[in-house]
Amino acid sequence: MPFKPLLALAAFALLCGAPAARAQQQQQQDQAVIDDFVTSRGVSFDDPGKKTTQPQRQTTHTGPATHRSNSGARNPGAGGVASGSKGSSSTKASQTNTASNKTSTDKGATENARENAADKGGVQTVKASSTTGSLQPVGLGYTVFMKDKSGGLLAVDTSQEYKSGDRIAISLEPNIEGYIYIFNAENDRDPEMLFPNVVLDKGANAAHAHVRETYPADLDYAFEFDQTPANEHVYVIVSRRPLDGVPTGDALAQFCGKSRDDCYWKPTPEQWARIKSGAAGGRVTEAKNTQLAQLQKQPVQPSTLQRGIKIKRDDPAPAVVRVNASPDSDTLVTVIKLVHK
Repeated sequence: MPFKPLLALAAFALLCGAPAARAQQQQQQDQAVIDDFVTSRGVSFDDPGKKTTQPQRQTTHTGPATHRSNSGARNPGAGGVASGSKGSSSTKASQTNTASNKTSTDKGATENARENAADKGGVQTVKASSTTGSLQPVGLGYTVFMKDKSGGLLAVDTSQEYKSGDRIAISLEPNIEGYIYIFNAENDRDPEMLFPNVVLDKGANAAHAHVRETYPADLDYAFEFDQTPANEHVYVIVSRRPLDGVPTGDALAQFCGKSRDDCYWKPTPEQWARIKSGAAGGRVTEAKNTQLAQLQKQPVQPSTLQRGIKIKRDDPAPAVVRVNASPDSDTLVTVIKLVHK
């Protein structure tokens, strides 16, 4: 009965081929999501029937800003990095805003940034994202970069594990007009708000469709992991409307008072639960860039990922894209997990 082993071999081949077929189908689905996200670059979703004052971010700043995360690296005011900050068992990361002593040499980029940004210093209002009455689903693309010894940035996979001394930066790309918030929670506890920050754009946090947001704000510097392993949870919230109870602008300045260079607002447990609830409502489609391996071959210079610049359609796609399945959802919560061993 020679057909029996042949049938068995055929069945075995089908079983072996099924995972590969599923993986290929998943890659195709992911790439379709990425392509759709990239295609919307340069497309305006603002309702032309509504006139609103749109806040714009400024590209020059009046003094150094130190942002930190509980990931263990600190950038002193001048932009250097010192590991193992006293009083914290985690890595602390800071961002330094050095535009007061450093100006961009790319005039075209600066003019582009000015078109998308200027700080009004007051209450923020953002145009509703819509086209003919339909909302654009809230989405976010992000890429984590690791700095090499030459200062170049190499895209890394989301499964990347980090060791002490590694330096990273995160590039963010929202797809709507709205607001952006960044929180860090070491081991998913004790969150603190990294952005908005009172020393950056006077605490404004307007998000513009396909305008790059980075952390740290100046990518010539980076987070550096210290000697204490921890799992960092970087929460990025993109919202059509300001989050209730979260201070920005003048309210954040009033909260910080004179402690401007080291001021990080912390939500109460009740506030944090409400903020995180945005991650539980509705279904979110997450896609990984199937061409990430190509991005990992050649490091890019920090100047090419400058904050506040409109991203062109032919620029590389983000490593990960997350989009709300429902266009009616106002908030997208993304958790970027950084495993430090």
